[in-house]
Amino acid sequence: MYCACNVSHENRIVGIPAGLRPRFLSGLSKGEVDSVLSAAKHRQLRASSVIINQDDAAERFFMLTSGYGRHFVITSDGRKILLNWLTAGQIFGGAAILSTPFQYLANTEVLSDSCALAWGRQDMRELVSRYPVLLDNVLSIAVTENIAWATAAHVSLSSDDAHGRVAHLLVSLASAIGKATYGGIEMQVLNEDLAEGANVTPFTVSRCLRDWQRAGILAKRRGKILLRKPELLLAAA
Repeated sequence: MYCACNVSHENRIVGIPAGLRPRFLSGLSKGEVDSVLSAAKHRQLRASSVIINQDDAAERFFMLTSGYGRHFVITSDGRKILLNWLTAGQIFGGAAILSTPFQYLANTEVLSDSCALAWGRQDMRELVSRYPVLLDNVLSIAVTENIAWATAAHVSLSSDDAHGRVAHLLVSLASAIGKATYGGIEMQVLNEDLAEGANVTPFTVSRCLRDWQRAGILAKRRGKILLRKPELLLAAA
């Protein structure tokens, strides 16, 4: 598994991949960043691995340094409900930063071979006490990313029809995990993922994608969607 993290023989982090600018570490000096990183352990994660299980004690705090993943919950009747997606530089397991022991509220899985940094709960509590800006960053991320995503998703579920919900989800995923290519924005996402995320049936997703492909807005490939004209997607919905 390729990894761009700079890791010592003791599995301690010396540096994160070049070009990665995590919001979690913003506002810290280089020496402070080095101090925070030195308290972390490096984790290599295989695709389709579940890293966090909902309702488990929140004992680890993570930052993804490569790859991508997502949060999800399992309902009482066994349904898998997808939540927001994760890309390199984003944090998860935030419940571990709380002063009172708590449990994880959702599961977290990686969908590609990935790497992450992991801090124990006590280490993270000590770092937050030493560098209060870390807590400010976590709260800012929670409000502007997690709560903002949850709000937009709730509004879409409450006000959009099936086509609209799928369209909004595709636009959100394009921003989160899309890769710019010559022909458009490419996403590795399955019909089942879209159905679960938009609370519609796989048949409805297939019909939506077929309609948008005929209109030239996107192209469906095996396990991937190429969004050619994102500006037309919501209008077409």
